[in-house]
Amino acid sequence: MHYAQVFRTVYAMMGNTADAEDVAQLAWLKAWQKIGRFNCQSSFSTWLHRIAVNIALDELRRRKRSWTRFKSFFRGPDAESEASLPEPATGESPARDLLEKENAQAVHEAITRLPEKQRAVLVLREFEGYTYQQIADTLGCKPGTVMSRLHLARNKLHSLLNPPAS
Repeated sequence: MHYAQVFRTVYAMMGNTADAEDVAQLAWLKAWQKIGRFNCQSSFSTWLHRIAVNIALDELRRRKRSWTRFKSFFRGPDAESEASLPEPATGESPARDLLEKENAQAVHEAITRLPEKQRAVLVLREFEGYTYQQIADTLGCKPGTVMSRLHLARNKLHSLLNPPAS
């Protein structure tokens, strides 16, 4: 139960299965190593998610530094983003499947373009259904900060998905 929740959260943050598996595995390893520090003031799930989100944020920051350093070596229209494989068809009409895949890909790409802290709040709230207090506990901030970041994330996501007509 907890593994699936952690995996979904870090998958939404990291953007691909392999990285999500790595981060989720590191989170469980770190939780096992630090289980003596778990003080039962929050739920185990919240504590575990905090570990996983922190690892994901650290990895995203590390990649951003590495990418900034090496992106000049890459050329082409997709140099700014990772390639992803298409999802399998759901069995409905091919046109509907294609439209759903394109929409899902657009949302996924827009989420990955959000700043890390906004992305974390959005994922925990929209994908995991966490309350503001649970998100605050997970990220180590105040509920007001969570609300602010979530508002900014939703606005940014909306503007990324609905660019102004030129």
